[in-house]
Amino acid sequence: MTNSNDQLKLYYDQQRELIDQIKTMRKELDQEQKLTTRYRKQRDRYKAERQSLLQKTTPDVEGRDSKKDLLEGLKKRRDFLRRQAQRKEGAPFKLLTNIELEKLTIVELKFHLYELEFKQQTSSLDREEEGLLIDEIRRIEERVVLLEKRNEAIVANYLGDIPKSKERIQEEISSIEQKISEEENLRKDVQTKIQKLYTRIGPLKEEEDKAHQEFVDHLQRVEELKEVVQAKQEELDSLKAKISQVKKKLKIESQQETFGKIEERIQGLLKKRDGDQVLSPEEQEFLMSYGHVPF
Repeated sequence: MTNSNDQLKLYYDQQRELIDQIKTMRKELDQEQKLTTRYRKQRDRYKAERQSLLQKTTPDVEGRDSKKDLLEGLKKRRDFLRRQAQRKEGAPFKLLTNIELEKLTIVELKFHLYELEFKQQTSSLDREEEGLLIDEIRRIEERVVLLEKRNEAIVANYLGDIPKSKERIQEEISSIEQKISEEENLRKDVQTKIQKLYTRIGPLKEEEDKAHQEFVDHLQRVEELKEVVQAKQEELDSLKAKISQVKKKLKIESQQETFGKIEERIQGLLKKRDGDQVLSPEEQEFLMSYGHVPF
């Protein structure tokens, strides 16, 4: 029985140690879960603020991009007019090869078409030249129609009509250049506004990333602690089962010890009885309770 008692004491000591460990780990787990929640909320707050600023930049970005398209159109119109202004009276027109024709975009074809039409309207051509010019115009128009049907490009609305004189051309060029200057200044203002917003967005993204990393680190620690606590709890349950087994064993040993003492007393009293010694009333009652005749 002594060995069993020693074993039980050892198990009880181990049980107390495990319970203390689990309590400590549960406190740490609770703290880590609070930190996880804290950094998740912090990350989400930075993210919401950053997205709000991004939404504010959307109209400005769209406006900036639309200005870019407008500027590109104005500059193409200006360059087209400059070519018309530089064109010499009576200069020969260029016939496109089939390969050149297929490579040109619809806008480039339109430019070339307008150049040919301008040549037709402003130049004196003999019958052969006029025939070649008309055929070339028709060939380019057919290609433009084909591209339009394929929806490969949108006809630019900034080409407009061809001015009838160089003076009119120069006037329009000056007007376009003024418009280009105005639009570029507006676009710069919009870009400055966008950049200011992005100077606020950048630090927010950095803080958001930091908070997210903290969230991930603490969440990982939470999962690690859960696994350790679960393992310690299983170890504690196993230890409780061992304690229960030892206690049952001690109970049996105690019962056996008690029965041995009873049997020893019974044999002593029977020997006393058989030796013609007088048994006390208590001794007689004791023997009778175990089925023996006291006299």
